[in-house]
Amino acid sequence: MRSLLIPILSAALACGICFGGARADDEKVVNVYNWSDYIAPDTAEKFEKETGIKVRYDVYDGNEVLETKLLTGGSGY
Repeated sequence: MRSLLIPILSAALACGICFGGARADDEKVVNVYNWSDYIAPDTAEKFEKETGIKVRYDVYDGNEVLETKLLTGGSGY
């Protein structure tokens, strides 16, 4: 589990940077949409403290929920 943590957060951060369209004066935020109970509850908090980047963390519990949110557009993911 721990060995997956760094790649998952790195991928989420890379997506946020590449697709976020943030300007230099905007708050740095990475949006993470993940399976419920997939990472430890304190992971996002630790990431924020270490990087200064805010994590907007949201979870889903099934593929149908994931697909619905992603296909509606404008969700930030």
